[in-house]
Amino acid sequence: MAEILIVDDEPSILALFRYVFEDAGHGVVTARNGVEALETLSKLTPDFILLDVSMPEMSGKEFIVELNRRAVSDARLGGIPFVVMTGENFMEAELNKVFSRARGFVCYFPKMTPPEQVLKKAEETLKLK
Repeated sequence: MAEILIVDDEPSILALFRYVFEDAGHGVVTARNGVEALETLSKLTPDFILLDVSMPEMSGKEFIVELNRRAVSDARLGGIPFVVMTGENFMEAELNKVFSRARGFVCYFPKMTPPEQVLKKAEETLKLK
């Protein structure tokens, strides 16, 4: 069983992916933005992160920048695999640059991707870890 951190500001997305990952036997912790996710990371180290881009207080992009900054002094935070799930245009140069160069980046999915496909990618990634 892996510990999954789901970071999204939409309650329906949090509930859906919590169900999908828990149904597959994984533990799930949720956060509604990057600030909450960083607070969570002070208490536990997840095996995998599912991350939204557009969120209040701290976006997914800001979260990853801060996570990588903190990983310099806290090795347990370095390289946690993560998938970006967004309704935004991921190919927009700035988003693509920030995420694709970050340690742990696996891939991105549009928000309308079937949850089972996201679960499959997470489990494939966890096997390689």
